[in-house]
Amino acid sequence: MNKTNVIIFIIFIVTFLLGTSHMIFKIMRGEKIGFHEFLFFSTLLILLLPSTTSKGENDEEKKREASEKSAKISYFLLLSLLLVAVIVDEMLTGEINTLLAIVLTIGMATLPLVEFLMMKKSRS
Repeated sequence: MNKTNVIIFIIFIVTFLLGTSHMIFKIMRGEKIGFHEFLFFSTLLILLLPSTTSKGENDEEKKREASEKSAKISYFLLLSLLLVAVIVDEMLTGEINTLLAIVLTIGMATLPLVEFLMMKKSRS
């Protein structure tokens, strides 16, 4: 691990601990944990992970391949979580949330449509 990665990791840990302690204090005061707290932690991960993983690889082909595989895995994982959210919401409320169902439907059609368009573009 080089010096830059160590510094980034230390900054991440300090920021993570500050965010966690802020959330704990909100819970102790009886306040609700909202969207901003979840957005904070996801932003931290978005900033940390690419900065530590992309420096180790020099081969552009390997980077591209890993990026494609991880995008596809993330897509199917996100679709699965969205499907679970639709099912759980339907079980809890007795109705299907229309917005969630629309987003799920669009999500399911996105990958095949994009792959079709990319194949069509590569053929011409």
